[in-house]
Amino acid sequence: MSVEAKVHKEILIEGNPQFSTITEKISRIVESKTTKVWLLLFGAAVSLLLVLLGSVGYLLWEGIDIWGNNIPSGWGFDIVNFVFWVGIGHAGTLISAILFLFRQRWRTSINRFAEAMTIFAVMCALLFPSIHVGRAWLLHWVMPIPNQMGLWPNFRSPLLWDAFAVGTYFACSLMFWYVGLIPDLATL
Repeated sequence: MSVEAKVHKEILIEGNPQFSTITEKISRIVESKTTKVWLLLFGAAVSLLLVLLGSVGYLLWEGIDIWGNNIPSGWGFDIVNFVFWVGIGHAGTLISAILFLFRQRWRTSINRFAEAMTIFAVMCALLFPSIHVGRAWLLHWVMPIPNQMGLWPNFRSPLLWDAFAVGTYFACSLMFWYVGLIPDLATL
């Protein structure tokens, strides 16, 4: 008897569980009470979020000169960070695509994690074009929205390309993530 035949004869689920038992075991992870460790880690994450918001507030108050951008073409810090986060997003997409192309049966949880990583990385990448313009409250001028002043964005600007690229990438990643979550949402 080959190794492959032994694997297929192995019992994966012992006993004769009902669907309700399996659903209860899966849902217990999500619906259980929060632990003190989770609350501690959540508090640490919120404190880091407050540091980020404070830093961005300081940036908006002082201007992008605090990054050393004293000349208009010296956008090194923000462009490097933008490209880094887009690259992290591409890594998540690559992981889920490779697992899908090789039809791995165990890929579902890793795919969901990789797509969630992509979504959060794209949101982080979107921060940098948003704040490096120097006047984030005028960011809506980047999008081609008709207005009474006849003001249209410069379609040759890389900033507009970033807005469209990141928006499209975010929408596609959100759809892939949601489609992968449909069975879990149906279970819950």
